[in-house]
Amino acid sequence: MSIERKALLMIFIIPVLWGATFPLIHKVVAVYNPVVFVYWRFLVSSIILLPVLILAICHRQIKRIELIYGLLIGVMNSGAFILQSIALQYVDSSRTAFLTGVNVVLVPLLIPFFALAKPKKIELIAAVLCLFGIYLLSGADFTHYNIGDILVLGSALCIALGIILVEKASRISQNLMLLTFYQISLTLIIPIGLLGKQTFNLPTGNLFWVGIAYCGLFATVIPLFLQMKYQKYVGSSRAAVIFSLEAVSATFFAWLVGEQIALDVILGGGLVLLSSILPDLYRIVIGNKSSF
Repeated sequence: MSIERKALLMIFIIPVLWGATFPLIHKVVAVYNPVVFVYWRFLVSSIILLPVLILAICHRQIKRIELIYGLLIGVMNSGAFILQSIALQYVDSSRTAFLTGVNVVLVPLLIPFFALAKPKKIELIAAVLCLFGIYLLSGADFTHYNIGDILVLGSALCIALGIILVEKASRISQNLMLLTFYQISLTLIIPIGLLGKQTFNLPTGNLFWVGIAYCGLFATVIPLFLQMKYQKYVGSSRAAVIFSLEAVSATFFAWLVGEQIALDVILGGGLVLLSSILPDLYRIVIGNKSSF
């Protein structure tokens, strides 16, 4: 298997891992402050990867450029999570899901400013198709607007910038596991600032800690390392579309636990899935020589 095919497979695994945690996260944040959940999720993930930092220090592998990129990506992650959590106080989850999906269009628009390869036309078409699929999937109603919409769009911008920065960072880093640790641990900056003294309060309840343990490993450490290692072979634009399969994956796992799925959700999910494989279908039909 070529590295490109392997990378594509690994990138497809990421939204599946994310989506599988949605039913659990939904139950946890219904009881606990979302910011508290984000804080402990990334704190536990940082502890899991702490040996990576210790080994890097022992072998004198600490580099300033990796730390800078880790800080930038961490801030983007924090912004995405916190803005989205605050926005949910003003807008419903379906509307939030659609507006967050705007990042699939923002990524190809922002790439030229970061000296990365420009997306092909077929990738832009896939991004627009994906956005329409997310709209159907979410069932968003846009008869009114409020501050929550701006907050979610800010979250989408943070996600887009984070995806692009991951590709940039992974191309210069000699220690991707350490860079993953930086990304995760530095995501804690904004939650700590928002929580203040609450960061020292230890939450109680088995549900919370099961959610933290599961999400810390399977929705944070593993997928973020896979993204750091393989995204550069796929490209930021394509990765952004594939990551949108998180909504499809979440819907599937919600169906498994008994939630009803409407027809427009099925159609929207089908379009998102189609958009994620559209470049490959085009390549099979037209061939590799086309620059479209």
